[in-house]
Amino acid sequence: MEKWTEEAWTEASGIYADIISHPFILELADGSLSIERFKRYIAQDELYLGNYGRQMFAFAEMIDDASQKEMFVEFAKDGLEGEKAMHQLMIARFGTDASASPSKVTAEYNAHTEAAIRTGCKEIAFASLLPCIWIYNEVGKHLRKISVTEGNPYSEWIDEYGSEDFSAAVEKVLSLIDGYADGTDELTRTEMTKQFCEGTRYEYEFWDYAYKA
Repeated sequence: MEKWTEEAWTEASGIYADIISHPFILELADGSLSIERFKRYIAQDELYLGNYGRQMFAFAEMIDDASQKEMFVEFAKDGLEGEKAMHQLMIARFGTDASASPSKVTAEYNAHTEAAIRTGCKEIAFASLLPCIWIYNEVGKHLRKISVTEGNPYSEWIDEYGSEDFSAAVEKVLSLIDGYADGTDELTRTEMTKQFCEGTRYEYEFWDYAYKA
């Protein structure tokens, strides 16, 4: 049987292609993205991350296996610490007002993952949270291949999500969700894919908002 992550990636591949061809990502890569657009993005991401962090730990409480729970909690803690440090660096560098109100996209994305958690189904909750982990890692790795690093004011952002350490941790997360998918029924597996694709679409819309608002 094909791994669930392979199925899900195939379904979401068109959205991912739109993400990496979006001008926000392309201009992030060469450093030409306007500071105002990045500030708008990082302010919204700061809001999103606060809720997402809480949701990650809420999901961890659904994990029955002690070693799996420990692995995911450690992943969440390390990831959030790294992201918060990078956020604070960027907020200070560009003089970002982090007290912005959530955009429609930010509010809807947080509501999307919250609703998945409230189902009480760990497989569905996990799939809804996965795009923020996996898509960011894939975008980070892609950017490390194509980006101009010298003089790029966004290089720390690229390094955060494309690093080897983060990539190795994401692989463990993908292995975990594949195990969950293998142990569930076809209906839940299908819903997992739907949740992942919806989340991936929100990732696109998040960057699109920052660029066009």
